[in-house]
Amino acid sequence: MKIIQANKFYFQKGGAEKYMLDLSSWLETQGHEVIPFAMAHPDSIQTPYKTFFPSFVHTEKTSLGWQGMRTMGRMLYSGEAKRKMRKLIKATKPDICHVHNIYTQLSPSILSALQARNVPVVMTVHDHHLISPQYNIWASGCGEDYRNVGFFGAMRSRFHKGSALASLAQTATFKFHKMLGLYRNNVDVFICPSQYMKRQLVHGGFPQEKLRVVPYGIESHHIEPRYDHDWYFLYVGRLSEEKGVDTIIRAAKILDDVPLKIVGTGPQSAWLHKLAHGHENIEFLGYRSGKELDDLYRGATALLLPSRVHENAPLVALEAMSHGTPVIASDVGGVSEMVLDRQTGILVDPADLDAWTEAMLRTYHDSEFTQQMATGARERVARSFLLERHYQEVINIYNELI
Repeated sequence: MKIIQANKFYFQKGGAEKYMLDLSSWLETQGHEVIPFAMAHPDSIQTPYKTFFPSFVHTEKTSLGWQGMRTMGRMLYSGEAKRKMRKLIKATKPDICHVHNIYTQLSPSILSALQARNVPVVMTVHDHHLISPQYNIWASGCGEDYRNVGFFGAMRSRFHKGSALASLAQTATFKFHKMLGLYRNNVDVFICPSQYMKRQLVHGGFPQEKLRVVPYGIESHHIEPRYDHDWYFLYVGRLSEEKGVDTIIRAAKILDDVPLKIVGTGPQSAWLHKLAHGHENIEFLGYRSGKELDDLYRGATALLLPSRVHENAPLVALEAMSHGTPVIASDVGGVSEMVLDRQTGILVDPADLDAWTEAMLRTYHDSEFTQQMATGARERVARSFLLERHYQEVINIYNELI
């Protein structure tokens, strides 16, 4: 079959892009034709379909000038993206379109073009933006919930990029799309990676019959787990406020004989380095990938996932568990559907420093308990999060709609 994969970016920028590219690669190995659709960007992967990509718009910085007005128009409803999608449909005659994150850079205008030409639409819900102006929703006690924020409240809060203007634009766009039902009415099936996200969409007014829970999967059969750990804790992810990295740094400062390795970059990097200054048990490794990251997972006593926002279905947890590494995680969002408390890891209140310290201390010193969680983590991934099963469920949805 011919499948359009639509996403704001066509290069590996974040988790949604990685998922989309991995899915596209697998579909091609199964004999399907994948047709990308994204915003034109200097980093886009080369493709013969790039002539159909809508033009580049600046979204990193907010302004009141022409570029800012152009970006706002693209966010609300992009006539250019809709025209380009029409041309792509006419040229390729797709069987189905799988939409990922199209907010801001593409807009839901492309959904109208697909519906007008009777192309079925599937959307994977990677974050909270269908039900909130925010992409993330703070956990209780960690931050404000802006799902029902008004225009003036949005400007005062500066919840988006620390900008009153950007926060107003996000809120206005969200309310406009919700009022017109552009996602709710023009998508045939929403794929939710967690039961948690399904509940959020139902609460947000999306019809239950359009929602399917398809947990993410990971290819673990080729990964050799290692259970004789090197006795250090590991964090892998973005260094930003919502990820709660300062919580585990504070815990490591209390447990100053317990090593903590931090993998990742982000806007809080300098501040977190300053917070950890003088504590030799805390090591910042920057960006790591491939075999180097695999070895870090394999050697860790546990992965730490201290998120202060409701995570949908964090793939980093599956990556660690596939290497036989238990996960100490904030009990938020869909995390408990991956990490079983005291069986494959430990679930902790994200704001409770004492609980984090206690969980790390027990995992570090109770080797029998940690070994049981490590083997349990690997077994759970191999049993419940098979990548082939995930892809097959996606294909089944395609076939059902076609």
